[in-house]
Amino acid sequence: MTDKILSSHIVTMENRTSLKLTGVTQVVSYDEYKVVVKTDCGRLTVSGRNLVAGEMSTSGKTLQLTGEIDFLQYSKDKGKSEKGFSRLLK
Repeated sequence: MTDKILSSHIVTMENRTSLKLTGVTQVVSYDEYKVVVKTDCGRLTVSGRNLVAGEMSTSGKTLQLTGEIDFLQYSKDKGKSEKGFSRLLK
């Protein structure tokens, strides 16, 4: 099975203080230390300090973040495979 990319997903970071994301479909959670978004390429976690969400465009599916960015991490959205694995642990 191949993953289908719905639209373009671009990550642009400048000096670890400014981050622009395209292909954002949903903001899952947000605080000054961590921002979690769903993108066309999976779930993206941005971690750092003093994170501030600036521009957000739902029509253009873009998000602008500023702050001290420590790391970016992609993961798959929770799905059937994780449910099956959690049953094994019970």
